[in-house]
Amino acid sequence: MKLPPARLAAFLAKPDPAVRVVVVYGPDAGLVRERARNLGTSAVGDLNDPFRVAALTGASVVEDPARLFDEMASLSLGGGKRLVRLQNPSETLTPILSRLLDSMPQTDSLLVIEAGDLDKRSKLRALAESENALIASIPCYAEDAAARQRTIAALLESEQIRAPREIVALLGDILPSDRLALRSEIEKFALYVGKGNAATAEDIHAVLQDAGAAELDDLVFAVGAGEPKRVTHLLDRLFAEQTAPVAILRAAQRHFLRLSWARAQLDSGLSATDAVKRLQPPVFWKHESAMAAQVRRWSRARSDTALRRLYDAEAAVKRTGTPDETLCAQTLLGLAA
Repeated sequence: MKLPPARLAAFLAKPDPAVRVVVVYGPDAGLVRERARNLGTSAVGDLNDPFRVAALTGASVVEDPARLFDEMASLSLGGGKRLVRLQNPSETLTPILSRLLDSMPQTDSLLVIEAGDLDKRSKLRALAESENALIASIPCYAEDAAARQRTIAALLESEQIRAPREIVALLGDILPSDRLALRSEIEKFALYVGKGNAATAEDIHAVLQDAGAAELDDLVFAVGAGEPKRVTHLLDRLFAEQTAPVAILRAAQRHFLRLSWARAQLDSGLSATDAVKRLQPPVFWKHESAMAAQVRRWSRARSDTALRRLYDAEAAVKRTGTPDETLCAQTLLGLAA
């Protein structure tokens, strides 16, 4: 059966004893590993306990199919629930798993299978999402922007770091999409900020501003400055690093939103420099003069037109079959020109 999202958190914290097999799969490999470990820890506590945990691979089970049944039928020497972890399964595991479900040993062992990205034609996925109550599937897909920000906010809270909404949004654009990599970066960031303190944009630039993030900043400033040759160069590098076009467009949207707001302050009588200083989160000090120049360059009407084009481009690249990198590049080059 396919676990509905509403049941997922409770199931990860306390697996249903009636479910004997769980297939964790999806394109987010870090989230697959994290959820599989959470399940295992909930079941047995210590994943390194040799008396309660058995580790198998898909290849070893295909080579010796009886071993999977034997491990599920075994009892732990010290008592308590037993966990069988199976990694890197192939589609050839499916008939072996089906036979196990037909003759499940009368123990309380739990089998957790860590799979990769199983498409809709996968027989293993079909079996995991069947009506059989003994098996459940947990898909692990990349989060949308709102869910990603909620995850980041929760991780920061667990590290006792205070962060306003705009800082969480900035982290959402910079941090890697893989869950384990994201968690690792948050832990590094929290160590730098210090428990109980508030995170700032300067902290983000100091700790997390890796090459890809720095190039994103350079790119949006190049667009705003009207430098199409530099935009082309930076886009080539970002696409080579497999930066998602949606992430690039959202970085540009955030930049032009800030330009529009600061221009409104300029139109109300503030200087461009003072308008930039009022932006939240604050502009990184190295970019203050460039930002002020762009506030003077872009009227509110032009900024709002740019934003509409960027929003339309994001909607378009999400459609199936759209040449997303091409559309992203055309949009940014059009604005830079």
